[in-house]
Amino acid sequence: MRNIAARIQTVDDAREFARQRLPKSIFQYYDCGSGSDVTTRANLAAFEQVLFRPHTATWYASRELRTTVVGHEISMPVVISSCGQLAIGHRDGECGVARAAGRVKTLMILSGASSTAIEKVIAEASGPVFYQLYYFGGRDASEPIIERVQRAGAKALVLTVDSAAPSRGPRHLPYRERVRAPQGIGLWEALRFAPQALTRPAWLIDYLRDGWRAPEVAMCLDEQGHALTRFDGGIKKMYEQTPQWQDIAWIRERWKGPLIIKGILRADDARRAVDEGADAIVVSNHGGNYMDGSMPALRALPDVVAAVGHKTEVLFDSGVRRGIDVIRAMALGARAVLLGRAYVWPHLAAGEAGVDHILALFRQQIDDGLAYLGVKSIHELDRSYLDITWPRQHP
Repeated sequence: MRNIAARIQTVDDAREFARQRLPKSIFQYYDCGSGSDVTTRANLAAFEQVLFRPHTATWYASRELRTTVVGHEISMPVVISSCGQLAIGHRDGECGVARAAGRVKTLMILSGASSTAIEKVIAEASGPVFYQLYYFGGRDASEPIIERVQRAGAKALVLTVDSAAPSRGPRHLPYRERVRAPQGIGLWEALRFAPQALTRPAWLIDYLRDGWRAPEVAMCLDEQGHALTRFDGGIKKMYEQTPQWQDIAWIRERWKGPLIIKGILRADDARRAVDEGADAIVVSNHGGNYMDGSMPALRALPDVVAAVGHKTEVLFDSGVRRGIDVIRAMALGARAVLLGRAYVWPHLAAGEAGVDHILALFRQQIDDGLAYLGVKSIHELDRSYLDITWPRQHP
């Protein structure tokens, strides 16, 4: 099918095109949340319970969408969030995503589980690149990574604090639907994976074009300085240690730029993050990829904004699928919104062109939404534009 990017009109369209293009196990890797997917579904449902109260008979010839994130101006309140191993899904990989982000004048957060080294990504980027730190193996292993990304020119460090254990994948799927991705490079794994790969020739040709090789976790190095692969412990190493509050001061001493703490759902944790030196925080449940049953991130946003919004920038992540979702989060106090699956599926479906297309759609949807609300600037949004039907929360 030609020109898939132009056929994408919604994030769900992109998901379907990605499903048609990828081997089943590869698609499940990117698509599924954790456990029974309660949190992934709850993230989406929370947006449906936030409705609008538009002003009418109000019109502006243009709307202002620009904002800043830790001092960096972006053309709209949409940021490319971190996702690992993008090059497995499409050969454009992280570099293609960085190029697309730069063209729309926004920034990209590069995952600590990236399949591409940060030096290569920054060389291709025309906008700011932030780096997401998973705190590989504690202080001894993290210090050289912090030094490396600083030398490479990363503009901010995003510390993930909600990944205390690995994601356990799509347990909610019926047994016959669960398919295991390759666990190594070898004859047996190739034979086992062949029935999946041969039914998806577009993906297979794309992946083989640069030569069959084990997918690397490019920022996770062995003792000789070589990138580990997924198969020799690169992903497992991410979970050897999760940062604790006392580690943030240590990181703050070594990192010279803005420090963002990602994975906050509680007001008390948000206050602690600010006290420990965070320049911004991200309200997030990791898109439902870790603790299944966590509250939807959007419902956590107002309490966090009330607790620390006057002291620091509050960003939002988890469950965003369209431009009006961005408007909802902004009206609840977010400075900007991070896209996860909303750009990953277009990337998987059509590579760099898919990311270009979905970002253009988001921009148009945000602009149209402001017009319908009778708002001239994204910064005028507040809770008065919303009608919220969430169930009452007990303290």
